[in-house]
Amino acid sequence: MADVTIEANGTKFGTGMIIDSGADITMIPLRLGKALGFKEEIRDIENIRGISGQGVPYIPQQVKLTIGPSSFTAEVAWALTEDAPLLLGRKHVFTRFKITFDESERVTIFEPK
Repeated sequence: MADVTIEANGTKFGTGMIIDSGADITMIPLRLGKALGFKEEIRDIENIRGISGQGVPYIPQQVKLTIGPSSFTAEVAWALTEDAPLLLGRKHVFTRFKITFDESERVTIFEPK
């Protein structure tokens, strides 16, 4: 898990996100996107498939993410369903940090590059 602050349209939301090195993009569920002021537009809907093979419709959105002292703009997949978990994916995130998973200490360390 990672403590992340997501900001868009003047609204900030702090949450824990599952760090998923297998996810191409960071994903947020429908309700969180609505709280951040996102609007559904049919022309922008895309589809992403996970390991289960199930498709999830989403709309790409730009947000500001803050992890520790680092803030940056990233594209996220705003899932058009509540069934989508809060996932911290690779795009725009993993290239900014050296990420260490220390299982014995039960911590994940994000070191800015």
